[in-house]
Amino acid sequence: MAEFEKTAAAPDKALLFSIIMPAYNEEGVVDATLQGLGDHLDAEGFAYEIIVVNDNSTDGTAAVIDAAAGRNANIRRCDNDGPGGYGNAIRCGLTQYQGDAMVIVTADGSDAPKDVAAYFHKIEEGYDCAFGSRFIKGAVITDYPPFKFFMNRVANRLIGIFLGSKYNDFTNGFKCYRRCVVDDMQPLLSGQFNITIELVVKAVLGGWRYGVVPTDWTQRDAGESSFKIFKLVKPYAATFIYCLTAHYIRSVKR
Repeated sequence: MAEFEKTAAAPDKALLFSIIMPAYNEEGVVDATLQGLGDHLDAEGFAYEIIVVNDNSTDGTAAVIDAAAGRNANIRRCDNDGPGGYGNAIRCGLTQYQGDAMVIVTADGSDAPKDVAAYFHKIEEGYDCAFGSRFIKGAVITDYPPFKFFMNRVANRLIGIFLGSKYNDFTNGFKCYRRCVVDDMQPLLSGQFNITIELVVKAVLGGWRYGVVPTDWTQRDAGESSFKIFKLVKPYAATFIYCLTAHYIRSVKR
């Protein structure tokens, strides 16, 4: 157990897990990602569904998803017909998922299937959330850009200080939450990558029990990334302040 984990409740093995996978112009990688993920979860024996949110893609992503769904009945496509963006795609997926818990996974293969399974095991152990860390013993990082790494470490340390938490990978969107936690977070407002901050900060401030596992991360091989560090500084900061303010107002009303 990582030193910053919160104690789990009673184990629960009879669960349906949902994977929400935003996809924007990922025709070159999404098929391999779905194949690898599905094969691993099948081998582990999990009950699962994979909801691939086609986020206004302009390439052949939708057709690739449909072909994958034809091979694996646990895969289905959901189209984000509203405003585009990573956060909007996740919020779209959250209106469709049927599981007892959901995990957010990238379509580009950056997140390892074995780590998805490790999250599910944590939820089965009784945790409300499963958080990964790329920066603890056992984690493997491949080709992480040095400047992005530096900015990541600074941002995560600052968030940890404000929250009084030793957890060190808040900004990674690859996390798993029980349905009760997702319901408690509502309303979710973020439309872009800042939703990663909104989700985890609301979960931590809400006092939900979380387990932490080391996770691998690999630089994307193809597709089109819309992640821009400097463009996200203000939205991340604004989202963090919003979460703190909303939590304060909520605690005063109780």
